[in-house]
Amino acid sequence: MLRAAFITGLWISLTLRAQAPRVEDHFWRRKVVLTLDLREKVNAPLILGQVGLNTLYSTDPLTDKSRFSNREGVVLALLKGFREGKYSGYNPKNLSSSMSYEAFDEFTKGRAKTTASSEEEEEIVEDTGEDIDAAPADENIYKYYDTKLRIIEDRIFDKNRSSMYYDVQYICLTRVDPTGALLEEDAVCFRYHDVRDVLEDTQWRNRSNDAEDRSMRQIFELRRFSGYVTFVSGEVVRSLQEAETRRQQMIEFEHHLWTY
Repeated sequence: MLRAAFITGLWISLTLRAQAPRVEDHFWRRKVVLTLDLREKVNAPLILGQVGLNTLYSTDPLTDKSRFSNREGVVLALLKGFREGKYSGYNPKNLSSSMSYEAFDEFTKGRAKTTASSEEEEEIVEDTGEDIDAAPADENIYKYYDTKLRIIEDRIFDKNRSSMYYDVQYICLTRVDPTGALLEEDAVCFRYHDVRDVLEDTQWRNRSNDAEDRSMRQIFELRRFSGYVTFVSGEVVRSLQEAETRRQQMIEFEHHLWTY
């Protein structure tokens, strides 16, 4: 009980700390895009609950005591809420332009048709009986979005508290072609403020430890994930080595702000 209270208190404390300071208190700010490779071990619990892939939770009504409504992983949870109209999506190329689920679905099917032009994909469609012209269920289109996520955030140094804040602005679903025929591209972005309730109701599960589950919101706000820098204030980062260099530069910058 004390441990649970401590963890809850720590999360609340860090959540409050993660709230961005007033604009007037911004001493330094950079817009950063992080890419999360969902195949990394530390990121795998974000999607490992996906139905039909690695279902890691009990479906027995006598033993299933989970408080979470969504236990299929963060990607399907976001798609489900989007399809149900709980929030709008936004065009990754113009974040001020909203995107409907129908437009996102049309984009996904259009890319699927392009992919299916290869002989290998045609054989897969023939074997599975999948009709790419039919409106796909979230579980069917999931295969295009199970590899990467992007986070758009502001890194802000508060001049009053002398602390660095990570103000998440958007979570973006990145379409990765399983055949490699098409380049990866962001398909839709969601405002973090809009999806917090869905993330709070989505289970994050450690398959090596049944003692406690977390919500996806806790994972994002406690930053229990691994990501590499892709953009910094519009400047493209073109390699993993450069991404690590930029990450270290921001750490060094914060360190020097403490040096008097």
